Amino acid sequence: MAFKKRIALRRVSASLMLALTFQAAAADLPKDVRAQLPKGFEVMQSRIGPQLGDHRESLLVVVHQATDTREQPSPRPLLIFERQGQGAFTLVARNDTVVLRADQGGQCDPFEDADEGLAVKGLYFTVENAVSCGSHWSDFVTFRYDASAGKWVFSSEILTSSFPLEGKPDKTSVTRANKASPVSFADWRSEH
Repeated sequence: MAFKKRIALRRVSASLMLALTFQAAAADLPKDVRAQLPKGFEVMQSRIGPQLGDHRESLLVVVHQATDTREQPSPRPLLIFERQGQGAFTLVARNDTVVLRADQGGQCDPFEDADEGLAVKGLYFTVENAVSCGSHWSDFVTFRYDASAGKWVFSSEILTSSFPLEGKPDKTSVTRANKASPVSFADWRSEH
């Protein structure tokens, strides 16, 4: 019985720390960004995005509803904000499906359990969805800033499934962008 109480206490403690992290992340966002967040949503994760040149910068923000659990999953829109110099941030793109919901990872939350959630390198950023409890898989979706088009476009999706207890080889599928027909960040949907 004492063991179950300790596990429950750890879960409550972890949830409280997570909630404090969300509040701190929202408080750290510029006022103009907070004003543009969808009503009824709070910040789940934010990260400085790629530097776009010409004194332009980007900011990536994932939001969700406060009752976001496996039993009550919330949409998790990823918002991209940009600003020129010291001007105000403007919401330039939104995708409601790239960050997976809490119930789309089997036993675990695919966005919360991923290493970083959002990773940035150069003009690219990757959304990392992954689980390693029960089944093991990762779904990394990468987007890039296309300066000639002035918008964010899909670059690649790498889906890997691992079977560590079954002795089977890993399976990986890669989908790359079709350069002749670019897909915008807002319009992207997984084929899996």
